[in-house]
Amino acid sequence: MKKTTKLLAAISIAFAVASPSHAALYTNTFGVDSGSPSDCDDCSSGPWGFSGAGQSINFFGTSYANLFVGSNGYLTFGAGISNFTSQPLNTQSLAPMIAGSFTDLDSRNDAASNVFINNSVAGQIVATWQQMGHFAENYSVRSTFQIVVRSDQFAIGAGEGQIGFFYDTITDPSSTSAGFGDGLAAVNVGEVAFHTLSDGTALSDNAPRWFNLNNGAPEVVSIPEPGSMALTCLALVGLAGARRRKAQKKA
Repeated sequence: MKKTTKLLAAISIAFAVASPSHAALYTNTFGVDSGSPSDCDDCSSGPWGFSGAGQSINFFGTSYANLFVGSNGYLTFGAGISNFTSQPLNTQSLAPMIAGSFTDLDSRNDAASNVFINNSVAGQIVATWQQMGHFAENYSVRSTFQIVVRSDQFAIGAGEGQIGFFYDTITDPSSTSAGFGDGLAAVNVGEVAFHTLSDGTALSDNAPRWFNLNNGAPEVVSIPEPGSMALTCLALVGLAGARRRKAQKKA
């Protein structure tokens, strides 16, 4: 009986781990205001470099020491852009891009909506879009999310990756896209479009997504699916029940 009780306690802990939790940003230390993206419609700022000597990232075969942040929810390499019409990340030809929520965001005349850059850690850039509204100055909807980008020289911790997507609350239902793109119209190996021209609220409070880079092409970091863990827990519940019935029958 004691063994069954301990097993059920372990199952309860497993369910707690498997159950979805409220997603959080990677860091609440946002860094510095990015400048124009915090008070504009369709603009960018940069270049923002990795701090620390010799830091760079190979993104789809090209090495970059810095990047640009766009007010419309993306980071670009090589140049800043101001495009506002959301496109699938694996076919857009605007620029090599990492997008957390590529849509027509707006930060004009609103103190709450800002874009920040934190590059205080050597080899790491964290971009935060905080409480962004939607065109035209619609602040009845908001989007808060982060993108983490690390250099090839950065020492990645266990369970993390080189590029990360973190989502807080998003109440903007407008069509948006998220993922990676090499800036070429053709769909090429390594491009990732995990959210394409869909309701932005579907990204709200998502679990973090981490990717590594293999010769410049993104690879998802393997993380157990909550659904798979839940099925394992259900199997354990069934096993515990069977053992309990067997023990009662013997008694």
